[in-house]
Amino acid sequence: CLSAPPVSSSVFPALRSAAYLTLLSPAPTSSALISLQVENSQRKERTKEFAASIFNSRTEPPQLPDPPLTRTSAVLMERVQHMTKSAIRRASQIEVNPQAKRNLQELFVNFTLILICLLLIYIIVLLSS
Repeated sequence: CLSAPPVSSSVFPALRSAAYLTLLSPAPTSSALISLQVENSQRKERTKEFAASIFNSRTEPPQLPDPPLTRTSAVLMERVQHMTKSAIRRASQIEVNPQAKRNLQELFVNFTLILICLLLIYIIVLLSS
């Protein structure tokens, strides 16, 4: 029987807590659901008016205005922004092993040198042809 490998508690703590925040967030209230239904009915009416104006006019049809930000979407955007900021804050506090940091720096330097060499080879080939 195959099982998932054990996940250490330090792997992506910010992402894990963001997922918990999303899962544990309260369900929408009945007033929020009613406001969504009203917004959907208003959107349907605007769409019908737009379709009627297309068939009734020979000129370019008028553009529908962008729907205003609703309270629900503003709350969702605020929650996403908060989760993103907390994830970045937690990620910036992660301590890296000095040996691993040095290895990554050397890897980056080697990668940059390889790119410079390839660029020089490309310039030489262009100049020789």
